[in-house]
Amino acid sequence: MPVPEFTITLDQKRYLTDDVMYLSFTAPKFSFKAGQYALLKIIQGEQFRWKPYSILNPPQEKGKIDVCAKIIPGGFASEYFKEAKPGDTLVVRGPIGLFVFDENDQNEIWFVCAGTGVVPFYSMIKEYLPRFPHQKFVLLFGVRQRSGLFFHDEFTSLQQKFSNFTYIPTLSRDQWNGKTGRVQRHLPSDLQGKTFYLCGLKEMVLETKELLLSKRVPAVNIKVERYT
Repeated sequence: MPVPEFTITLDQKRYLTDDVMYLSFTAPKFSFKAGQYALLKIIQGEQFRWKPYSILNPPQEKGKIDVCAKIIPGGFASEYFKEAKPGDTLVVRGPIGLFVFDENDQNEIWFVCAGTGVVPFYSMIKEYLPRFPHQKFVLLFGVRQRSGLFFHDEFTSLQQKFSNFTYIPTLSRDQWNGKTGRVQRHLPSDLQGKTFYLCGLKEMVLETKELLLSKRVPAVNIKVERYT
């Protein structure tokens, strides 16, 4: 069955960090599940490429698609996004992907990510945290420097609001009063009764998955989404 295509319109954009841009598109006919992604058709001159982006907003926020783009100097999509203006349109395919939350899972949920790998978890947390008050959710979010912790204040506020949510940020190349080092250092010592969702660059995801498997976490309790 072909993936549906829609035309979406850029509503607003802003930088969340020096190299991560938030873009919000109006998409009246688009529906999806938290954790899924969309393919955006990026056109530069006579060339175009389909670029995958996890959807940031929760499904309950209908009629829109929010994404976070890593801005790389000279990057095909990055250069397009830097020049894009509100009112610009592009074509999107989606939703795509099976990296979605299992609503029947009774385990404690650990979302483990680095960088823009936090995007699908933002969608899941906003969608399911209020709906499952008796289930514990933990977000383990790693970045290099303090300035890279986008949504830090919002996750901190959610932790204060919801007793079933724990937020663990960690910095791998900076010093602060919180945790430091890669996310693998801060996995729980007791791995029983937990399901792990892993998202981010390939190396982090594979290393974390292998570590969990080596500690006898059942493969069925490890769900992954890798970025290139």
